[in-house]
Amino acid sequence: MNDFLNNTEFKTIPISEIEKGDFLVNLGPVLETEDVITHFNLIIDRLSEKQVIKFKRDIVLVTINQ
Repeated sequence: MNDFLNNTEFKTIPISEIEKGDFLVNLGPVLETEDVITHFNLIIDRLSEKQVIKFKRDIVLVTINQ
């Protein structure tokens, strides 16, 4: 198996606990979070662009600790 994956810790985190700097699996690093009444907006550095992704409030995301 790839050494990178052997040294990587995956964690599931409720969206309300996501912080700037967290790295989301299949998305990229979180640049900003915005708590809206009905949802959360995450600004993510993806494909060399800032992208805003909207998530429901009850979502759990997978992060990588490197």
